Amino acid sequence: MLRVEANFQLGSLNTLRLECIAERYTLVSTTEELQEAVREARVCSSSINLLGAGSNLILNRYLPGMTIHMGLLGREILEDSADDLVVRLQAGEDWHETVLWTNAEGYFGLENLALIPGSVGAAPVQNIGAYGVEVAQLIERVHVVDSRSGDIWSLTAAECCFSYRNSVFKTSEGKHLIISAVDLRLSKRPVVNTSYPALREAVPDNCETPSDVLEAVIAVRQSKLPDPSLEPNVGSFFKNPIVDRVTAEHLQGEYPDMPQYPVDANTVKLSAAWMIDQLGWRGVQEFGVSVSEKHALVIINKSARYASEVIEFTYKISSAVFQEYGVSLDREPELIGID
Repeated sequence: MLRVEANFQLGSLNTLRLECIAERYTLVSTTEELQEAVREARVCSSSINLLGAGSNLILNRYLPGMTIHMGLLGREILEDSADDLVVRLQAGEDWHETVLWTNAEGYFGLENLALIPGSVGAAPVQNIGAYGVEVAQLIERVHVVDSRSGDIWSLTAAECCFSYRNSVFKTSEGKHLIISAVDLRLSKRPVVNTSYPALREAVPDNCETPSDVLEAVIAVRQSKLPDPSLEPNVGSFFKNPIVDRVTAEHLQGEYPDMPQYPVDANTVKLSAAWMIDQLGWRGVQEFGVSVSEKHALVIINKSARYASEVIEFTYKISSAVFQEYGVSLDREPELIGID
């Protein structure tokens, strides 16, 4: 039977360690329990909040409605051939542990995405990516529960409308879809992607197996990014902005050292970390919140209790970037709840 708790404290269930009270909270461990939680919320005319590992959320002081904590676990091989296989992963599985498991089993393709905090169910929402790989490249299908009806269905990768750090699940058309499982197609032949400069430097020329890449990614991330369990954070706080080529060329003329990465024929990705660094924000602390000494994209919660303190501090950073470069910085983590 579904257990629902009232006025549940979520401070330990989000990696920024912000104080938050959920009006109603339940932990679900099966798709059937997830459907039951959805029905319960509908009966009470409650809104639904989803909580996975709490690593890409900024929780405000109060979450009205039903907070559903995704605890669905399990891995299942659906298809298996000489070259590749399809594995179904339940939404509550830990992402990094999944990457380690696939590599150990000889299923390749996820190595570049190691050590990204969060759960499997959150990966498609954000279309997580790192070191030249996005999870969208490996997704076959995403299984969902419709929060409006409780129905179960699935989407192909194309139907997920993946783009840079974005998907249909972040839009008004897909916000009602709760991810319950993800099907990934992985290679059984060694796949190595060292196209990303920082990764290419970390992997020796004579050692280019998937395991070498996995170890290099973990080493690079550990050297640059603080551990959320030791320094509360949500990983990269700002997205790297994408601008049109005219804007990029103008900025290159004004700031010759500014890193730029062509996305396609018309757009260019800029480095948010570089701009924040150039303006001297690294290590700055206000409102109990600071910019990490290790990486300018990471915001550390030193002593802040509430989301409002994080938002006020990071607004000052994005305002400074816009004033200097004319570029808007969008937040990666989602802010939910009310102050």
